[in-house]
Amino acid sequence: ARTQDRDALRICGELITANLYRMEKGQRTLRAQNEELARAESLRRDFSANVSHEMKTPLQVISGYAELMENGLVPPEDVPRFAGLIHQESQAMRALIDDVLTLSRLDELPPDAAVIASVEVLGVAQRAAGRLTKLADERAISVQVKGAPVTMMGNEGLMEQMLHNLIENAIRYNDEGGHVWVEVDGSSEGVTVRVADDGPGIPEAKREKIFERFYRLEKSRSKETGGTGLGLAIVKHGAQRHGGTIEVGGKEGEGATFTLRFPATAD
Repeated sequence: ARTQDRDALRICGELITANLYRMEKGQRTLRAQNEELARAESLRRDFSANVSHEMKTPLQVISGYAELMENGLVPPEDVPRFAGLIHQESQAMRALIDDVLTLSRLDELPPDAAVIASVEVLGVAQRAAGRLTKLADERAISVQVKGAPVTMMGNEGLMEQMLHNLIENAIRYNDEGGHVWVEVDGSSEGVTVRVADDGPGIPEAKREKIFERFYRLEKSRSKETGGTGLGLAIVKHGAQRHGGTIEVGGKEGEGATFTLRFPATAD
């Protein structure tokens, strides 16, 4: 009888220990979920605040110039210039809205959801560079795209936007008369795309921050160079949705090199 009692007590102890372990594990999981929800909510609030702040400037410019024109306070000879400024600011707002919508869609996608069709990457890079010919000509910057046709599984529209953002940054933040090189390479390990320039480069201490939303390397030049502050964030999230990575290298003062790496996929 005593042996049975000891066995019963041992079994009860084991059950209690197991239940306590499950409760502690459940509490840890719940705490982690609550922390993740709090972090997501904080990011959402910060993002909303940043979007509101970024929209105020073009709205104020548009509203101010439009009011002056409406009240007849603009000389006729200055009307085209004022209209041009309004158009420029409206385009900036449109670009911001487009980028915000793109990021929102990327945030809602499950992992690997972007890998949906066969994409020929060199052709995509050539199209992305071609769309930026006017900007490159305005700054006397040479853009060269090279490599061999490489196919991978992905989202062609998202891929083109990612490469467009990288090439556009390389042009905007380069010195006038500079060069931009785009290279597409494929192997059994996957696809690599490099976008390099010979501009001022990026300090090592800031190379992680440049992929954050609305982060600008030089705030004083943000108006001059244009852009929404979301381009590299879109590149980072787009790369992740393709199961890839993005990294930046190069020496400060000698240019920057952005490298996209995508794993091999069955097409």
